[in-house]
Amino acid sequence: MIYLACVLLGGGVLLAICAPLFRRDSAVESAILEETEWDLLQRKKEVILGNIQDLDFEHKCGKLSDADHERIRGELAGEFAAVLQQIDDIEKAQDLDALIRREIARRKNQPSPDVKRSCPSCGHSNPAANKFCAECGAQLKS
Repeated sequence: MIYLACVLLGGGVLLAICAPLFRRDSAVESAILEETEWDLLQRKKEVILGNIQDLDFEHKCGKLSDADHERIRGELAGEFAAVLQQIDDIEKAQDLDALIRREIARRKNQPSPDVKRSCPSCGHSNPAANKFCAECGAQLKS
């Protein structure tokens, strides 16, 4: 009887631990669907630029010969040009108004750096992004 209770309890714990692994989450799927090919190409462009910077740094450190540096840099430059061409093709073919609307909505949610808030304690003018006064440390009203 005790063995049966232990098996049932262990099975219940195992089920509770493993259940999230097999559950479908629609929020994750919608987040994946929102990322477009344009977003992926932008990320790939940044990765290639980082690789070129790393390659140049290693060449300056003496880890790469001049011939290897030029060959690899040429390959990366060709790959970068291909990615830029794909980005241009997408931007020409797709509705850029949707991209612009999304960027405007994202920027509207961020406080403008030009907006200033004055401190209720000392009257110091602070940027809108600050939560506390830069002068006296008092909490700013949002």
